[in-house]
Amino acid sequence: MSDINGASGGSGNFKAFDSKFMGAPHQQKTPDQKLREVSDMYEKHFLREMMKAMRSTVHEGGFVQSNQAEKIFKEQLDDHYVEKWGERGGIGLSDVIYKQLVDKFGVAMGIKAPVAKPQGPLPLDNKSEYRAQPFQHPGKKQSVSYRIDRNLNETTLASDGKNPQEPVKAPWDGVLLGKRSLVDNQTLVEIGHDNGLKSQMVFKGAVSNVSTGQKLQAGDTLGFLSSEAKSLYWTVEPGPETVSE
Repeated sequence: MSDINGASGGSGNFKAFDSKFMGAPHQQKTPDQKLREVSDMYEKHFLREMMKAMRSTVHEGGFVQSNQAEKIFKEQLDDHYVEKWGERGGIGLSDVIYKQLVDKFGVAMGIKAPVAKPQGPLPLDNKSEYRAQPFQHPGKKQSVSYRIDRNLNETTLASDGKNPQEPVKAPWDGVLLGKRSLVDNQTLVEIGHDNGLKSQMVFKGAVSNVSTGQKLQAGDTLGFLSSEAKSLYWTVEPGPETVSE
């Protein structure tokens, strides 16, 4: 008896279907690839809308008006231009969107490592006499700000002016961007961190022997709170920006 291929014998002569009819196995896209595709999609959508706006400024003239087929052809041509722009790197909008998506969803999607716990600027463990309260820094919507207050209880009030000055430390690794003296013996210090964040600290006290551009490790001493200082203001934001010394 012949088999389905016309050969005699058992099923051992069965010939499998050609792989071209089976299709390539589906490959699961990584979270990074998905964010990149979304970013490219938004850029292409922006470019298409821009092309439409440009087309709308060109008025048809003469006695012969464009028919529906010509309009469809123009849309397809614009789509072709947009695809070619994307293949050549686009206009940079995709990269901007991608970075914003990674900053916002990267940790949750496993693309970006979570920011390590800071080692400063002041001790905030259970045994510390300092407590941090969040507040909205005026004019910095993308920042997270804290006012770190000294816990004024009977013990701290009795020892005011007697304790050694509290060191102010670098929260994460980075580079000192600048330092500046303010009014009322206040000091401003800014650090550009290796994790892409920037810290700005304002406190009453003196800066240690550190200079602009110096590489810092987490926990390095930046300065010291004066004995009468009750608070330190710490703002964390995407950065960095340089301040003058």
